[in-house]
Amino acid sequence: MDKDLRSYVKVYDNWLDADKCKQTISEMNNVNWQQHTFYNATDGSYNTQSGNRELDVSFEGGNISTQPYVMQRIWDAYRKYTNELEFSWFSSWQGYSAVRFNRYSEDRLMALHCDHIHSLFDGKAKGIPTMTFLAVLNDDYEGGEFIMWGDEEIKFKTGTAVVFPSLFLFPHGVQPVTKGTRYSCVSWAW
Repeated sequence: MDKDLRSYVKVYDNWLDADKCKQTISEMNNVNWQQHTFYNATDGSYNTQSGNRELDVSFEGGNISTQPYVMQRIWDAYRKYTNELEFSWFSSWQGYSAVRFNRYSEDRLMALHCDHIHSLFDGKAKGIPTMTFLAVLNDDYEGGEFIMWGDEEIKFKTGTAVVFPSLFLFPHGVQPVTKGTRYSCVSWAW
């Protein structure tokens, strides 16, 4: 077992087809967006960590024609990731969330955090988040760097995906977008 945390962050270039990414973005005008918040387990509240600078999110993937394609590619990424690990004690997952779409307008960001996603478990699904899938749908923006561990940038081009463990050892965030709009999608496996 590799004890270097970086070895558990897998980047898959061209994971999503560029034309499908473009189609997805073109249909995002038809979804409802809300400002992203973080769950506070201490008091059960949802709050932003960056005031009104947090990104916008949408859980309405069903309104986007490419959603089945994106969901299949997410499943494929989780399968590839677990196969690459070759761990006898971790060879599968129980389920994964529907895709969530992210929109970062100018000056928007995502605060440094780790993926302890409480909202996945509403009483029907049981488990803990084990893997995060994240893909960027465009690269015609400036800023918006994806940062892990507070200082390490992972570079994205249209269609690039990354998979990593959903736990406190993998803090990550997105720096403010300085020009244009950054679109991405995310899912979590358990």
